Amino acid sequence: MLLASPVIIIVIAQLTDPGTAAQVAVASLAIVAFTAWTLVPRLPSEVFAVAVMVPVAIVVTAAAGALEGTFFLVVTMVLYTAWFLGSTTRAVLIMVVAAALPWVIATPWVPEAELGWPAWTSASVFTFVLGRGVRRQNALIEQLEAARGALAEQAVAEERRRIARELHDLAGHTLAAVLLHVTGARHVLRRDLDEAERALVDAETVGRASLDQIRATVAALRTDERGTDAALAGSADLQALVDEYRRAGIAIDAEIAPTVVDVEGPTATALHRIAREALANVARHAPTNTVVLSVEVAAAGLRLRVSDHGRPPAAIATGAGHFGIVGMQERARALGGELEAGPTQDGWAVVAQLPLVPIARDVRVPS
Repeated sequence: MLLASPVIIIVIAQLTDPGTAAQVAVASLAIVAFTAWTLVPRLPSEVFAVAVMVPVAIVVTAAAGALEGTFFLVVTMVLYTAWFLGSTTRAVLIMVVAAALPWVIATPWVPEAELGWPAWTSASVFTFVLGRGVRRQNALIEQLEAARGALAEQAVAEERRRIARELHDLAGHTLAAVLLHVTGARHVLRRDLDEAERALVDAETVGRASLDQIRATVAALRTDERGTDAALAGSADLQALVDEYRRAGIAIDAEIAPTVVDVEGPTATALHRIAREALANVARHAPTNTVVLSVEVAAAGLRLRVSDHGRPPAAIATGAGHFGIVGMQERARALGGELEAGPTQDGWAVVAQLPLVPIARDVRVPS
């Protein structure tokens, strides 16, 4: 289209306002300028503009107004330079010279030709504005595509983090509970077969329940219909979680406010997941310690504290391959809350502050 435009313009100019063969040949030099600008990316726009305007000025001046239609070549040049030239200053200078060219030819050079220079000047200004508008629109489209790609990458990364949290929490809780039951069965196997059998049955129950949760999680990841997903554990299931770890052999002193069961939504889910991860950490690192779990409800939100006491604290790895504390902190921050975890004099403590109404942050609320 860029190369066809000057050819069409010269043909129309010759048909409507004929000139001599020599004049048409000179005007055709503008076609060479358009071709060079297309094939040579580094050709300065100023050189291209001069290569178009000079043949047009020579032809119109020499023909005393004939081939006036070749001014369309100048107008087209202004459109393309305004469109593709990055520098606004250079584009404006080219437009000013191109807009002044018809007046210069019509007034001091060949006033007898009675050229309609106001129309050609206005056309150059109009195409300049049009070209810059198209360039701006293209830039906005590129920025939009880049932002869309960045958002898509961010969404994929956040979804991967969410899946990693879910799998880590589920696998960590399951293995900690099963290992506690198996360890208990091993300890009493020779002196109390009934107790050993009970521990193994509890381990099997936990394993089967966790298998069902894994299947539900996989099913949720494979479907777009959220209404078919299994219900997520929440604050109402907190007491059952405590009882499960008690049966596994962890001594837990729980103080759960009665109104906790009324908490619903993402806050309830995060409360259960954080408590579960904290208890799983105790089971993995200090199963002989006594655990104190408390949940308080106030106007400012929920306060969960899980601390273990007995064996002095050992350093818990938080680097590569260890994501328990990181996952708990992400859950709290996603709701607009806070979580602190660290050693105490005789154990480890996890303290979480969760708002009753989630506050949007830079990460999505985990489901």
